[in-house]
Formats: sequence, structure tokens, C-alpha cells
Amino acid sequence: MSLTNALLAGCIGYAFAMFFTCFTAIQGSDLSVPSCIALQSCFGEKGSKYFLSVLFTISLIGWFGVNTSVCGSAFTKLMVNSFGINFPATASIILWGIVMLTTAVYGINAMGKLNYIAVPALLIICVIGCVLALRQNNTSNLNAPVDTTMTLIQGITFTTGFLTMQITTAADITRYQAGRSNTLKATLLGITPAGILMLVVGIMMAKAVGDYDISNVLCNIGLPVLGMIVLILAAWTTNTTNAYLAGINIVNIFNLKDDKRAMVTLIAGCIGTLLAVVGLMNQFEAFITWLGSAFSPMAGVMLVDYWVLRKGKPENWKPRSNVDWLGMIAWGIGFIFNLLVSQGLVLIQSILVSGLAYWILCRFFRKNEVNN
Repeated sequence: MSLTNALLAGCIGYAFAMFFTCFTAIQGSDLSVPSCIALQSCFGEKGSKYFLSVLFTISLIGWFGVNTSVCGSAFTKLMVNSFGINFPATASIILWGIVMLTTAVYGINAMGKLNYIAVPALLIICVIGCVLALRQNNTSNLNAPVDTTMTLIQGITFTTGFLTMQITTAADITRYQAGRSNTLKATLLGITPAGILMLVVGIMMAKAVGDYDISNVLCNIGLPVLGMIVLILAAWTTNTTNAYLAGINIVNIFNLKDDKRAMVTLIAGCIGTLLAVVGLMNQFEAFITWLGSAFSPMAGVMLVDYWVLRKGKPENWKPRSNVDWLGMIAWGIGFIFNLLVSQGLVLIQSILVSGLAYWILCRFFRKNEVNN
């Protein structure tokens, strides 16, 4: 994409995702329950447990593979460029996969605290890197002609795609938040500015250097050691959470005892590491497209259920037993829409389509919920 379109796509797509996230985040603080419970009112207890938790698990394992690949690549380039050691990429991925799994099982609390250092440090390194990239490279690279393979609309849809899971799982974090105003402040001021800044910085660095791989960019601008260490730490701490949450979802799916969580976390992480070894990053765009297709209609059903049918009032909310087929059918309509329609803001349209479908189904089969 051109620089202008890339920046517009990143910022607009992120803003769309955060707009919907505000509503699901407030639902989480209103109900003080995690997402898997909040979704029981529109998908049913068993629907949430056996269907949605499976989707969450697949997504988390996929993200574990993506982050392990990034971390392994950074470590390999760090060893070559700084120490002259040719460390095989596959061995690096396996090594860091094992390290991340170990901390996911035994060191989740310590890694959470390390996030307070690693994530802001990555932000600072990327901002410095952006300045260095612009100084060291001809700024004409920013507006150099490109072989465009993605339109502005497609770019907005793609950006929204990797944030759709965040929309549906916001309650996992905000259930601990006190009050709607605090939840909005945390979402809009605590997440959005940093997220958009990282998107802008990433686009500027990639354009200036002519490479989208953050590892290559940090090496090219003269930050091979510090930059790579910070990148590895940030990927490591984030990925520990991915493996941990995947283990929790698997325990929920199979009704396992909590003492089995470590074992299933290891299994989930091993699958993610294997995906990284076979080249998941090469299919990153397809992975993001799948995420958007699966989670955007789920968000539509969730939003309509709480904010339209239940008027956004916690006292009106209640979980359903078994599988709620109205929610499942509405999700299916949105998912098929994503597969068949390729024009426009597909994922945004999918949220609206699935939400409308759920409202119509409830209007016919649960008139009391629509009319009250």
C-alpha cells in the first residue's frame, strides 16, 4: 500500500475495533464475569463451552505460533549480526517455544510483572527506531511507488481482523474494572493511543527501510542488540499469556481438573511451536482473515444481545443453558457473509449482519425480549 493509505487503514481499522470494544468492555465491568460467561446469554452455556472456547483455543495457539516465530527470528538474527554465530532458525524457534512454555506453566506471575518493563521498552525502542530509520534512509522511500496489492478498504478490514478477538474477549480484563466511566478511560486512554502509535511507527519504519520484518528493521537501523533483546522479551511475555489462556480454555472444554492445566498448556504450546516451525508467519494474512471471519459475527451477536435486547442493564442479563441456536444461527449467517462477500468493510458489515440476524430471530422466537 502507499504510505497514506497504509496509515489511514491502520488508524481507521484500529478505531473501528476500539469503538466496538468499548461496548463489550463495559459489559464486562457491568457483569463482572469473563467473556466465556458473558457469551452464555446469547450462545448458551454449552455453546460457549464447546464452540466458542474451541475458537478461542485455536486463535490462541495460532498467536503462540506467530509470536514464537517472531521471537525465534529475532534471536537468530541477533546471534548472527552481533556475535557471528549462525544459529539455525528452526532450532531458535524450538528453543524459545520451550522457554515460553516453561514460563507459561511455572512463571506466569513473574512474566506478567516483566510485561510492565518489556512492553513500554518495545514502544520506546520502536519510536527511537523510527527516528533513526528516517534519518538513515532516504525519506523519498516513504512515498516511493509500490506494487499495490491491497486497497484502502481491504487494509481497514485487515487491521480490524487482527483485533476482532479483542472485541469479544475484552470482558476478561474489564470484569475487574469499577464503573463504566473508568472502563471507558482505560479502553480509550490506556489502549488506543499506544496501539495507534505502534501502528504508525511500524508503518513508517517499514516504509523507510523497505522491509516489513521488525527484526530486519532493527538490525538495519543500528539497534541489533538492544532492539532484539527488547523484542524478544515483549514477544516472550505476551506469548506466555497466550499459552496460559489456551490451557484454561482446553480445561474448560474437556471438563478437566485444574491440576491438568499444566499438561494441556504444554500440549497447546507444542502445537503452536510446530506451527511456527512449518512457517505460520508465511500464512499470517490468511490467519488474520480467518480470525476476522470467525470473531466479528460473534461480536455482533454479543453486542445486540446485551445492548439492544437487554437494554444494557445488568439486571436483564441471564445465561442460558445448553446451546442457544438463535445465537449460533446468527453467527453462522455472519460467518457465511464473510466468506461470500469481498467488497466493502466486510468485517464491520459482518458485525452488523450477524447482530441484525440475531435481533430478527429473537423478534420471531422471543418476542418478549425484543418488546420489553
